[in-house]
Amino acid sequence: MQILARYITGAYFRNLVLSTSGLVVLFFFQSVITQINDYTLAQKVIMNLYDLPGMWVMVAPPAVLMATILTLSALSKTNELVACYSIGIGIQQVMSVLFPIVFVFSCLSLVMQDRILPAVNEKKSLFYWKEIKKRQDFYLDVKQEKIWYRSNRYIYHLRNFDPEHGRIVGIGVYEFDDAFNLKEELQAEEAVFKGDSWELRKGRKTNFNPKTGFPESESFVSRSLTIRETPKDFKMIEKEVDRLRIKDLIRFIRSNRESGIDSKGLEVKLQSRFSMSFIPLIMFFLAIPFAVSRGREGRTGKDLVIAFAITFFYWLSYSISMSLGQNGALPPAAAAWAPSVIFGFLALYLLRRMKV
Repeated sequence: MQILARYITGAYFRNLVLSTSGLVVLFFFQSVITQINDYTLAQKVIMNLYDLPGMWVMVAPPAVLMATILTLSALSKTNELVACYSIGIGIQQVMSVLFPIVFVFSCLSLVMQDRILPAVNEKKSLFYWKEIKKRQDFYLDVKQEKIWYRSNRYIYHLRNFDPEHGRIVGIGVYEFDDAFNLKEELQAEEAVFKGDSWELRKGRKTNFNPKTGFPESESFVSRSLTIRETPKDFKMIEKEVDRLRIKDLIRFIRSNRESGIDSKGLEVKLQSRFSMSFIPLIMFFLAIPFAVSRGREGRTGKDLVIAFAITFFYWLSYSISMSLGQNGALPPAAAAWAPSVIFGFLALYLLRRMKV
């Protein structure tokens, strides 16, 4: 059994590496070719190189599906599975050999999303703003319970941002002179965008006198702040959430809740990180009935068509479910996990009906 396990494991590992590599390369060149023409070729390549870890996470489920179908179909066509059955080794034993590989692959996907992607997304964001948009003054950092945003002579410290209502809960605005000396500081409990300016409510203004060096403070109930940043600019914060690790994202969501900000979209993103890592396992179990039952017919091409069809319908249902979660029509956990549960039961049904 050990020799057979090594043989099956080797074949499956080769197919998994080839499937993953092939799909990543396909995604990479498709993305480079179809990207907008605002970038140079070098910029396109660099941007997509930063996307490679994300592409790996995206192709992990179909790669597992393809590797499983290719491996089991090959064993079935050459009657090697029949030979296994004849010596008392059933498909369950074969699955038990392959399952640890897929499980480790799924865990690696979760580690990639939590450890690698946040750091890579940060570098990609900096490259985009500084090298492509030529905004050397721009800086945006989203941490657990604080957001730092720098533009021109201003640095903004935001506790929470409500994109739905264009409202900031807890804001600090620091204005600097050309020598980068602190000129003025504004602190407010809330900021609401009104037409072409921000209305700061319940705060304090502090001026720093360059001659005396002493700060001069005064409180205010409401005052107007005219800056070039609008709610549209601050909405970039939503994209920057991808730079947070899972534990930081949980704290960020908790902070939003405490500020009365709707965080369903962020909760869906959090749940999706776990559900996305679970999908390769579902794909593995879905592939087995098709590979074993059809493998004897010698139609690998049709097997691959089935694999892509399954992947298409899975991603279609997953995208619809995630959209419903983002819009609040489904609870975040249900939106992220419903497709996996449905296809998981389908895989269980097919496995129970499978005849070998």
